[in-house]
Amino acid sequence: MGSRSLYSLIEKTKLLFPSLTIRVKLLRNAYASLPSIHRKLLPPLLLTVVVLLMLPATNDTANSQAGTSARKSITLTVEPTQNVANKAGLGQNQTNNTPRSVKIKLLDPEDIDGEWRAHVIRKGDSVYRIFRQYDIPSATLHDLIALRPQYITRVRPGQIMSFYIATTGELIQLRITDADNEPVLFSLREDGSYIYN
Repeated sequence: MGSRSLYSLIEKTKLLFPSLTIRVKLLRNAYASLPSIHRKLLPPLLLTVVVLLMLPATNDTANSQAGTSARKSITLTVEPTQNVANKAGLGQNQTNNTPRSVKIKLLDPEDIDGEWRAHVIRKGDSVYRIFRQYDIPSATLHDLIALRPQYITRVRPGQIMSFYIATTGELIQLRITDADNEPVLFSLREDGSYIYN
């Protein structure tokens, strides 16, 4: 009787999970190869193991574990430290301690070999497909979207996207003419980031 219920459980599992059919066949063959006494004793033994695993631990083991995990306190001494930048600014006023802004130079298309390419946006065009058409990496598109998403993601038919692409394949400038013919300009800087003009 025990083996019938195990077989029925295996069949139900096989129906619920068809990908396990091979594993079920292997288990069935292994179970069938066991001697009959082992096949009769295996289900009650498995049930006993599962029940024992679900029983809570006794208080003796809990008390012995609690005794070994006593809390210990450690005192920490923290001394104030100063880095080189702070030491350099000690003699100065607090207002002079702010870092100076560094201007990162824009790359000028006139100084870089490349060419202008223009694309008139038609109905159904997506910016991703346009950038792919001109072999501009999607990472560049993501950088531009991060700057001004409204100008990049909301293009309309009739707008013109002009790309200045260097011979190395980098996008140096992107000019988008707005509906009011006011150009929006994105330029590449020396550090490899883009800026909105």
